[in-house]
Order: sequence, then structure tokens, then C-alpha cells
Amino acid sequence: YIKAMIFITHELPLLYNVTDDIMVMYAGQIVEKASSREAVFDPLHPYSKGLMGSIIVPEEGLRDVKLAAIPGVPPNLKNPPAGCRFAERCKYVKAECRASSVPMRELPNGRAYRCIFSEEELRAIYAREAQNQ
Repeated sequence: YIKAMIFITHELPLLYNVTDDIMVMYAGQIVEKASSREAVFDPLHPYSKGLMGSIIVPEEGLRDVKLAAIPGVPPNLKNPPAGCRFAERCKYVKAECRASSVPMRELPNGRAYRCIFSEEELRAIYAREAQNQ
């Protein structure tokens, strides 16, 4: 029986079918740890959210749908940034994101993510975005 496996992909929905839990990494750092269901259907970290926004579920009539891209390029890992490694590509970035290392936020259900924003703040940001689309 497989107890653990490393599966490298940008296609989180693929992992949903073969794993119980997912850890999302960006620039060599874990940015989100969640159940497969949470990671796919309710991502918290802006990078995880961006990954899900860049995937389309094949259905009729979606040929002309433009996928959302994450702008910018990953940081140089020979000289990583002092703060959040996703900061230069994050559309929610604040000055404090760049200032120093961002710790993982542990949630009561075992979920964790690396961001200066609280879970409530992220959910509010995502809800406003969804209303504006």
C-alpha cells in the first residue's frame, strides 16, 4: 500500500482523484496544506487560487474561454526574496509581504497556508472578486 507519494503537477484536480491531502509548493516552499477537496474546491493561498483559475473543465461551449494566467515570473532561488516568495506575482501584495519571511498559518482543522492575510480576509477578497466578475 502506498502511504505517501510525491506527485508534481500544476493540475490540482488530477490529484483530487488520487490523494487525500495536497501540499501546494511555490518556489521551493509549501504555501498551502489542505485536504484534496479543500485544495481543489476552496483554495486559500493566492497561488493555489491562481492555479485553479488557470484550469478549465472540458465542457461543450467552452472553446473560447480564456484561461487566467498568473502574471510575472518565479523568483531566482539562488537569491530568494526576504519575504513571501509569491509577492512579486500576487495581486493582493502589501509592503509587509516583502518585508520578512511569512510563517504558515495553522487552522483548527489541520489545514495550513503561508500568507499575511487571515482566512477571513482572504475569503472576503475572493468574494469581492467573484461579485465583480
